Amino acid sequence: MRCAACSTEVPEAARFCDACGAAVYQQAPSGPLKPLPDTEGAARAPRRRLWLWLGVPLAGVAVAGTAASLMATAPPSVNAGLLEDALRTTVAQGDGPGRDPICVANGLAYDGQPVNVQLGNAGTLAWMDALVAAGLYGAGEEAQSGGFLSQPIRTYPPQPALADWSGARRLCMAKAVKLEAVRQVGTVQSMRFRGQSYPGVAAEVVWTLDEPAPWLATPEVAAAFSAELPSWRGARWEVTPEGWRLVQRRNFFLSGTQWLTSESLERVAGVAPRSTFPP
Repeated sequence: MRCAACSTEVPEAARFCDACGAAVYQQAPSGPLKPLPDTEGAARAPRRRLWLWLGVPLAGVAVAGTAASLMATAPPSVNAGLLEDALRTTVAQGDGPGRDPICVANGLAYDGQPVNVQLGNAGTLAWMDALVAAGLYGAGEEAQSGGFLSQPIRTYPPQPALADWSGARRLCMAKAVKLEAVRQVGTVQSMRFRGQSYPGVAAEVVWTLDEPAPWLATPEVAAAFSAELPSWRGARWEVTPEGWRLVQRRNFFLSGTQWLTSESLERVAGVAPRSTFPP
């Protein structure tokens, strides 16, 4: 079985993905469900085959005004526009990724103090040289670390531009992300979420950088950042001639007549999320 967020292979009984931390939702087999029994005891022969979708109620929550959501005659219709609306609603509620800054946290302080790197540390030297090209640090100067075991080092002084993109021991490259498109919408099927069954669908979500750092357009800087950035909410990074993109495969769920993201469905259910993603 694969994680729906980052596609990492996870054990069948796993509740969380070890790679990205996302909750693992077990999928129920797709296909038609058995028809409900006639509550009045009268057997009626259906005139045509019906596909029945059952929405299991959440405790204490009325979904679309009933304790169970029942939709008949055909699987629910869905398109990219409906899923885009669901994502925009989630972002507007503050539950989604729309206002998360895109940052690197790789052990450096980024606190306005000079960065000292041993000359044998080729990886960090290359990273700092990229930040010099970005104008965030001045050119490295040869020096000695001092002390009993003095080592040759290179010292990089911070530049004023660093203050606009750093803080809390991380360096950011964009103020946030913004939704570009939803594409490759899959087939509606029964999906499990927080122990309940919903009609659901998977789709590919494309995000672009919102207010990216101007120095990110420098090719060597972009290459350095793409190598340092971690997986972001199960998304994969794409650096294209048109700019940076994050491509994410995620699930959407139908509650009543409305398509929702997992974050919005948790809000409707009135329960706290099981896990949070790092910024």
